[in-house]
Formats: sequence, C-alpha cells, structure tokens
Amino acid sequence: MESEDIRRTLREADRAEAAPWTDYPPTPRWYPAAVGVWAALITLAFTELDDPVRLPAVLALVAVELGFLRWYVRYRNGVMPTGRAPREFRRAILGFVAGAAIIVLGVGALVSAVDAWAGAAFALVVVPGAIAWYERAYADAARRARKRLS
Repeated sequence: MESEDIRRTLREADRAEAAPWTDYPPTPRWYPAAVGVWAALITLAFTELDDPVRLPAVLALVAVELGFLRWYVRYRNGVMPTGRAPREFRRAILGFVAGAAIIVLGVGALVSAVDAWAGAAFALVVVPGAIAWYERAYADAARRARKRLS
C-alpha cells in the first residue's frame, strides 16, 4: 500500500512539474505572421538603415518583442515553462533551434549574396511556416506528455 502511495505522489509531482509545458492557451492565429513581419523588419533595420536611425529602429523592434513577451506571460496567467522540458518536447525544441539557425544563416547568406530585401523577403515567407510547424510540434508534444502523465 505504501509503495502505491509513493508512486501516486511521484506521478502527481511529475504532472505538476510538466503542467506549465502541457497546460497552456494556444497562441493567437496572427502570431506566425507577426513573427515573420518582425523578422523581415529586423533584417531591414540592421542592414538598410543608416545611423542615426538604425539604433532607434532596432530598439523599437526589440521593445515590440518585449511587449509581446510581457503580454504573453499575462495571457498564460503568469505561468511560463521553466527547467527541463518533459522528454516529449525535446524533438520539437531541437527542431526549433535547428530551424532558427538555418533561417538566420539563410537570411545572412541572402543579405550577403543578393541584398537585404532578399533576406527580408526570405524571412517574411519562411519564418511564419517555421513558427506554424513549431506550434503544431509543441501541441503534439503536449498531447503526448499529458497522455503519458494521465
């Protein structure tokens, strides 16, 4: 009987630890497109704007990002995932990091080889698709983790 109590207590602790990763409201439908626009604008701000306009433009875009993050934390009722992700999320997170690196390298290559507008257009088109993929992969990982922990 005591070992069953211990197992139940450990399972409840696992569920509580995973809850910020698995229990969350969906991101708004506009989120992937907004990230694509932001990526295109930050590309242009860094490459096409001259001093003294560049720094204020970049800071304004960073402020927009920070404002979104502040809103998103409130949207999630102040609960954000921390610590080690449940194992179901590792593939999605690795895919996100690899995809982000590939996109940054692609934007940089296009800016260098063609021009800034080509890099910005690439970001505008590719980033929303990558974000939408990650949103689906994350939701699938959350579903699998909830199932395992139920």
